[in-house]
Amino acid sequence: MAWHFIGLFVMVVIYCIFRYRNDDDEKTDDSVDVTSAVEDEPIEVKNMEEGPKTKDLAREVIRSIGCTLKETEDGRIQFEYQGVAFLMETVDECLFVNLIWPWCYSFSKFDIDEFARVRQVVNDVNAWGAVSVFYTISDSDEVAVHIKKNFVLVPQIPGLGDYLKSVLDRFFRTARTLDLEIEKSRLQEMKG
Repeated sequence: MAWHFIGLFVMVVIYCIFRYRNDDDEKTDDSVDVTSAVEDEPIEVKNMEEGPKTKDLAREVIRSIGCTLKETEDGRIQFEYQGVAFLMETVDECLFVNLIWPWCYSFSKFDIDEFARVRQVVNDVNAWGAVSVFYTISDSDEVAVHIKKNFVLVPQIPGLGDYLKSVLDRFFRTARTLDLEIEKSRLQEMKG
């Protein structure tokens, strides 16, 4: 629960930064006068140097953790980490990226019992998880389960490589939880 508040706080801070930058774009000076609430004196605030674009930063961080990457036709960054293919969606104008593990689990759309199990487990995991789990029905006979996380990626974060590894670690923990909870549900049905 505390992580949700921290995430909300981070999003509010980033919104304020974007709002501040948009107001600042209309000015030509590199500094902004801000009035101190305590002393009513102007304080000079220098604009922060612009770091690398989000997509370039994402590529750099992915390479720093030892992964090779390629760009897909739709502009996503695809890379493999610990034998799993991930997709990252980035936009240079946004400080957030989407990381996706497509097809972490799949089953036949005609298996009604499995569909009910997976639906319940996905709902439970989403209720307490730090990542989002969702499923899609493909044109074939399969239902694919995916894991997704939206997070901030800026150069000001210390240890960006470790930061990305911790996000990826959450994906693997969630995939293990999905497998275990689906199997538990299956065993309980067999006993009951």
